[in-house]
Amino acid sequence: MQITAYAKVNLCLDILEKTPNGYHEIRTIFHEIKNFKDILEINKTKLSDEVSIAHDLKKTPVQNIKPSENLAKKALDLFKKTFNIKDFVSIKIHKNIPISSGLGGASSDAAAVLKGLSELFKLNLSEKRLLYLAEQIGMDVPFFIVGETALGTHFGEKITKLPNINPELLKIKIFPKSSELKEKTRSAYENLDISKCGKNKAKTELVLKGIESGDKNLIIKNLHNDFETLLEKPLPEGAHLSGSGPSLFLCI
Repeated sequence: MQITAYAKVNLCLDILEKTPNGYHEIRTIFHEIKNFKDILEINKTKLSDEVSIAHDLKKTPVQNIKPSENLAKKALDLFKKTFNIKDFVSIKIHKNIPISSGLGGASSDAAAVLKGLSELFKLNLSEKRLLYLAEQIGMDVPFFIVGETALGTHFGEKITKLPNINPELLKIKIFPKSSELKEKTRSAYENLDISKCGKNKAKTELVLKGIESGDKNLIIKNLHNDFETLLEKPLPEGAHLSGSGPSLFLCI
């Protein structure tokens, strides 16, 4: 079977505080990008579990990716353990979303694995059950169970659906890995100055109003991302970081 994993951008990302356990409480608006995607092939196999990634036509063994970044394999392992599945599974990821780009590719792949395995093994899991599993894999994974546009709170994993944004209303252009921000998510959070963050919560409220009313200008005027406080140079006018990685997006 084949399943699609879409990219995302954070239209708003407010970093509110660092909790005693070292995580950062956030409030963010996720938005799925339908024209930027990975394609996953998920099938039963008789040999052993295998997760492979293909960049263009050149396959990259999963061993070349750090275990902490291999969320698709983590999703597979969790699913099999949870439902006591003994069958072996082959997952081939045709990768178009760059790794560590801030576009959510690894999280989206993991969510696609959960949804694909639910279908493959005819479990027909509810969205609530899939969200519960997704939370155990990574903080962005639950959003990709829901997709479209959603508010993420707590550490980003608590998801509230928002009205869908008409793609003709808000067209988004992606510039992968085009900013000076090179840190991966964990180190990016570690380098933040919390005193500079959480200043744009009112803008998030205005974007929420713009989504509700379909007001394109209200959305575009209030886009922001607290990771931009890490940048030494201002971004091009209208451009914003897509998440915690180096990719930028521009609404047109």
